Amino acid sequence: VKKRGILLTRNILEAVNNAREFFEIEDYPGDFFSRLDKVDYTNKYGILLFKEDIDKLSGFIGYGVNDLAVICINYKRTYGHQNFTLAHEVGHWFLHKGVSSSDDDRVLGYSSDKVEQEANDFASELLYPEELLVKDYFFAIQHDLFLISNRKELGEFIDRLCRKYCLSYEMVLRKLLYKNRQVKQYNSIRKEIEKAIGGKVSEVFEKDFYSVNEELPRYQRFMKPYIELENKVDKLVTEGKIGRATGESIKLRSGVENS
Repeated sequence: VKKRGILLTRNILEAVNNAREFFEIEDYPGDFFSRLDKVDYTNKYGILLFKEDIDKLSGFIGYGVNDLAVICINYKRTYGHQNFTLAHEVGHWFLHKGVSSSDDDRVLGYSSDKVEQEANDFASELLYPEELLVKDYFFAIQHDLFLISNRKELGEFIDRLCRKYCLSYEMVLRKLLYKNRQVKQYNSIRKEIEKAIGGKVSEVFEKDFYSVNEELPRYQRFMKPYIELENKVDKLVTEGKIGRATGESIKLRSGVENS
């Protein structure tokens, strides 16, 4: 499988296939957060997932006791960006297990660092498999969507794909333009699309998908891990395994009392 002119290595393809089997993903996960939220993923998969405002970082992964993967995503990013970051951190988990990693916006999509690029390639293939990208590309070819006279139709097609795969507009457009050997013209074609659709992508299409709206749960602190931690601490206190004062101290240090 080729992406950006380089071969995906066997270990990345194997990792993606293992992840699909592990998370029971048939084709692509779409909204990865929603897929995880349908199950008790902490106990089933061994993941503790946080959403926090982590400043310049898009996300990070670390490890707790019993190889628990602790993943944090910056909710002050657009939803497609968050989704790719989650897949990127999961990529670290499958490819570089045990190695903690903090990732800023600059390493997502393309990085000169081998480890980070492996996680990017993993995320890209998991969220938008090459097989489906090829089908979408041929659909665009068959419907003449790359003609300059059809920028509006191309723009609307990209929007549908973004929401289908839960990815950023830039990423999906770049992927299709790469297939069409036009990726160097991304900036000019993006401007032509926005002129044709009558405004910026975030203004014309679903605003809350393409821009951060902190009134929505997807752009807020993720409370589930704190609730889980509080329940586990309370259970230990009730069972007499730790004292009440110790339990309150653990919750305070972990941010539960302020959640």
